Amino acid sequence: MDFYLGRSDWKTLQRGEEHSFLLVNGLGGYCSQTVIGSNARHDHNLLTAALVAPTKRFAMVRRIEEILHVGSNAYRLDSQAYVTSSDDAAGFRFLDSFFYDGLPSWEYMAEGVRVTKRLTLVYGTNSLAIQYQLYADEGVDAWIEVIPVYGFHSKNDRPLTYETISCRKKEDRLFMSTKEASLYLDTDGDIESMEEEQVQWYRFDQDGPDGRDGWGGGRKIHKIKSAHTTEEDIDKRVLNGSVMLNLIYGMDENWMNIQREREEKTQNDLSAVFSHLWNQEHERQKAVMEQSGRVSETARQLAVSAQAHLTRRDSTDGMSIMAGFPFFGDWGRDTMIAFYGCTLAIGQMEAAKSILQTFMRYCRRGIMPNLFPEGKDEVMYNTVDASLLFINALWEYLQHLTEKECDPSFEAEAIKTAESIISWYKKGTDYNIHMEGDGLLAAGNGLWQLTWMDVRFGDILPTPRHGKPVEINAYWYNAVCIVRELLKKQGEEEKAARLDVLSEKIKKSFLKKFTKPDGTLYDVLPENGEPDDASKQVRCNEIFALTMPFTMIEAKQAKAILAQVRRELYTPVGLRSLSLYDPQFHPHYGGTQFERDMAYHQGTVWAYPLGAYYRACIRFSDEPRQTAKEVLHQLDQLNAALAEGCLGQIAEIYDGECPAESRGCFAQAWSVAELLRAYEDAETAVVFGRNI
Repeated sequence: MDFYLGRSDWKTLQRGEEHSFLLVNGLGGYCSQTVIGSNARHDHNLLTAALVAPTKRFAMVRRIEEILHVGSNAYRLDSQAYVTSSDDAAGFRFLDSFFYDGLPSWEYMAEGVRVTKRLTLVYGTNSLAIQYQLYADEGVDAWIEVIPVYGFHSKNDRPLTYETISCRKKEDRLFMSTKEASLYLDTDGDIESMEEEQVQWYRFDQDGPDGRDGWGGGRKIHKIKSAHTTEEDIDKRVLNGSVMLNLIYGMDENWMNIQREREEKTQNDLSAVFSHLWNQEHERQKAVMEQSGRVSETARQLAVSAQAHLTRRDSTDGMSIMAGFPFFGDWGRDTMIAFYGCTLAIGQMEAAKSILQTFMRYCRRGIMPNLFPEGKDEVMYNTVDASLLFINALWEYLQHLTEKECDPSFEAEAIKTAESIISWYKKGTDYNIHMEGDGLLAAGNGLWQLTWMDVRFGDILPTPRHGKPVEINAYWYNAVCIVRELLKKQGEEEKAARLDVLSEKIKKSFLKKFTKPDGTLYDVLPENGEPDDASKQVRCNEIFALTMPFTMIEAKQAKAILAQVRRELYTPVGLRSLSLYDPQFHPHYGGTQFERDMAYHQGTVWAYPLGAYYRACIRFSDEPRQTAKEVLHQLDQLNAALAEGCLGQIAEIYDGECPAESRGCFAQAWSVAELLRAYEDAETAVVFGRNI
């Protein structure tokens, strides 16, 4: 999907910072800035590298100052807000256009001299390639000077001004290093060292809505100058009246050597190296689209956006899923919810298997990890749903396998893990996770929030859901049914029969205790108690009871649930986390940390449940093909969301009353994954004429 932006999109610095882009390297590293080339968040960097994939991330190249020289005049092309606002750089005044088709490109103009800029990350490595090209009329002397701003610090820290960046030449390229990180630079420009390191302090206005303090910085240690447009042909830097300046950054010496060999084969033309890397990334993204099998342009974009969250995890030598950029690492719950859309829906079967193996390795007392913390080794297990959703992910993976792809050894090990989860949950495990006498699952106590509505502010639980949450018991029933079927396949008839009895008990209790008089579902039941005020609140969690492979809900009841969701929770970009008619409904997400936490699950719109809603509409429709056509029409409204905030991505959350502006993570895995899955169901019904 192509995104074109022009001068009307950056009438001011603030307007220009409303849109951003995201490139990823499959290691947890990324490149992200605004479309005017500024850093509007502390997490914006040209090269955020994963020193240990995926969560030990360092801000290596923060941004680049860009000065165009035309004769004796100089024009600052980059834009940036500084702590001292009088220092703000307003290069957007010379920016004519921004284009994004999976990779960003800019076009500037000053005094008739045109400058284009392109950049790409290199997938699978901590590498960045940038190219500038100047076009000037004959006889016009023009050249560009760029001043990289480096971080060399942890993504969440500020510049370590007391630690000098060491610089030296190493095999005709620049080698920069500190105690923790090193970086190579290969360029066809002329590098001029500064007499002393300069620290820059920036203002990050987009951090304000997220309650962050909104400032940070970087360090300048050298300048890089291009050739002049009036010079003779010098190493192919001056071509047909245009000047080329290329910068290739990398952290791996072997990778840099490969690029040097490629450069030498093209008579030392670094532009050819850049073109190779640029085209390589375009082809990679195109292959993802094709492999998804999607027809709609929007769905094909969602496929690329979903694949962007796949990452390598070094600790297991396997794959995982980044929950959201730029804030989150790989979380268990998020991974399992996003699993289908980020792997199976785009044909990434090996990645799917690897992800399951990653989390199987960390399963403890029946509980899958909830969080691999940023830059730390400790794993957190405060989740009740990740394990149940793992079983669901396993089932969907096995259903997608061809006979050739089957791996009996892996399947046996995975089924053993799934069986262990059921056993632990039945007898009870950590965090008060246990099965009650009625067969339903209860979880949570004290300050531990174990469902996806897990926010906590000090000793305050804005959305306490201790007891028996509706979606957890829908997952529980589904998991028991899945393990029953897998055991049958293995010939374990006696074990399967016991789970068959348990599943019937769960279903009977669920329908009796969770069903309201109007046929909709209570959100959570107190442990060993009757429905209370919290039980009666209308939330989006009941929608998940309709989309599991094994569901307890019949069509009549499903339609009552869908009608309520449509009436009180539905928006074109997601479902409200609480009915807009509830006295506790929060129409806006923002303000202090306390204000944001109190609104987080109290009306704020979440994108990912919308996928389940659309899929349930098709599944329980009397005319699924016609409903699927209507769903495709509604899904097309996502085009506006894809063009807002981070281009091509769907955010974590939106305001509850008027969801016009993205909030939280600007790129959320389960948001794009679940909406892509809705597209798959709808296109399957409409385009291919197959039943869901």
